[in-house]
Amino acid sequence: MPMERNANMHFKHEKLKELIKMYIFTIISLILIIIPVFLPLGFSPDSLNYYKTIDLPPSHFNFLSFEPFYWLVVYVNQILFNGSWASFLLFFSFIYVSLNAYLIYKYSPSPFLSFLIFMLLFYPNFGLIQIRDGVSIAFAWWAIFNLMEGKKIRFIIKTIIAILFHYPSIIFFLALFLNKNRINRKFYLLLPIFGLLLGKYVLNLEVFKLIVSYLPGFLKHKAQSYLYLLESQPEHILNQVNILNSYVLFIILVYYVSLFTYRSDNYSIFFTKMVGFATFFWFSFMNVPVFSFRFSNKFNTFLVFLIPYILNSFRKDERALIYLLLILMLVLLSWNIYIRHELFDFSIL
Repeated sequence: MPMERNANMHFKHEKLKELIKMYIFTIISLILIIIPVFLPLGFSPDSLNYYKTIDLPPSHFNFLSFEPFYWLVVYVNQILFNGSWASFLLFFSFIYVSLNAYLIYKYSPSPFLSFLIFMLLFYPNFGLIQIRDGVSIAFAWWAIFNLMEGKKIRFIIKTIIAILFHYPSIIFFLALFLNKNRINRKFYLLLPIFGLLLGKYVLNLEVFKLIVSYLPGFLKHKAQSYLYLLESQPEHILNQVNILNSYVLFIILVYYVSLFTYRSDNYSIFFTKMVGFATFFWFSFMNVPVFSFRFSNKFNTFLVFLIPYILNSFRKDERALIYLLLILMLVLLSWNIYIRHELFDFSIL
C-alpha cells in the first residue's frame, strides 16, 4: 500500500509539473503572438511593403513579388476583417508562434531551453520582420519531423505549403537526400571549408547571374532583384557582410561540438547535417550576401533542437555551467543583432 500511494503521488506530481509547463508555454506564446500588433508601422521596411498590399483588389495581386498563400491571407483578411492591419499581423504571428511552440514542446529534449533559443535568436526576425519566411519555416519544421517519422507524403505536402508562403523554402527538399541514421564525419567536417572555397573561387556574381537565368519565373524574379541591388547599391545593408561575424562563429562552434559529440539519436544526427549545410550555404553564397543569409538562416533554425541534444550528452554535474555560458552567449548575440542592429558586426568579440 505505501508503495502504491507513493507511485500515485509521483504520478500526480509529474502530471502537475506537466500542466505547469504547458501553462507557462501557453502564456509566453500568447505574449509573443500579440507583440506585432503593438509595434509601430515602419518598425521594419518589410512592414511598409506589407501594409501597401492589405487593401489591394485580387486583380492587383502580384505572384512574383509575394507568394500565393500570402495573397490568400490578404484576401481572407479583407473578407473577414475588412483588411485590418492588426488581424493581418495576428494571422502570421499566431501560425508562426503556436506551431513552433507546439513542435518545440513535442520534440525537444529540453523544451524550455529550445523555446529560449527560439525567442532570442529567431523570433525577432521571423516573428516580427520576415513574417512570410517565419510561417514558411514553421511548416518546414513540421515537414522535417514528418520526414524523420518516415511520413514522406506529409513532408512533401507541408514543404509545398512552406514554399507557397516563401518561395526560397524550396531548399528544404534537400532534406529528402540526407541520411538520418548515420553521419560521415569526415565529409561534414570539411563541408564548411568546401563552401568557403566554392564561394571564393567559383560562385562569383557572373556565375550567379547564369544560374538565376535558368530558374523558373517565380524564383527568378526575386533573385534577379537581389542581384540588381548588389550591382546598383553595393553599400546597401543587405550587401554588407562580415563573413566571420559573431553569430556565424557561434553557429560554427555549435556545429563542430555537435560533430564530435557522440550520440546515437537520429534527430541530433539529422539536425547536425542541417546546420552543416547552413554553414555551407553561408560561405558558398557569400558573394551575394542576401542569398547567403536567407538560405543559411532557414537551416540554422534547427539550432533550436540541436543545442539541447548536445547538452544532454554532457554529465549532469557539467550542465549547470554550460547552461549559464550558453544563456549568456544567446543574450549577447540577441542584443548584438536585434538591439544594436549590427547583424554583421564583429566587435562584440
